[in-house]
Amino acid sequence: MRFSFKYYTENDKFSVKGQDAEYFLSLLNRLRDLSKWTYNEIVNSRSDSLRCHRITWEETTEKGFGIPSEEQLVGTPYQLFEVSLNKGRVHDFFVENTAYIVWLDPDHRLYGEKK
Repeated sequence: MRFSFKYYTENDKFSVKGQDAEYFLSLLNRLRDLSKWTYNEIVNSRSDSLRCHRITWEETTEKGFGIPSEEQLVGTPYQLFEVSLNKGRVHDFFVENTAYIVWLDPDHRLYGEKK
């Protein structure tokens, strides 16, 4: 598995501004660990610590990623993984064995505001 930030988008809603060093260390450790997995292992995992699942836009606060040529690029959007317990989620799409990370969501805002 490879990870790309080619389509990464930082905005007011999906922002890592204000996150501490522990957040970034957890993110890097998770990316390192998951880079040993395959696409099939990740998307078929039932692990509670991974929390990988397809995104159904109608169940979220968004209508899509909003990236150029999204209709041609994104086959299936995913909530790829939980960074760590209570550290938010990472949202992406896959092309072959590359996960294109679009949003880092430390406050889990894709499914509503964190309370």
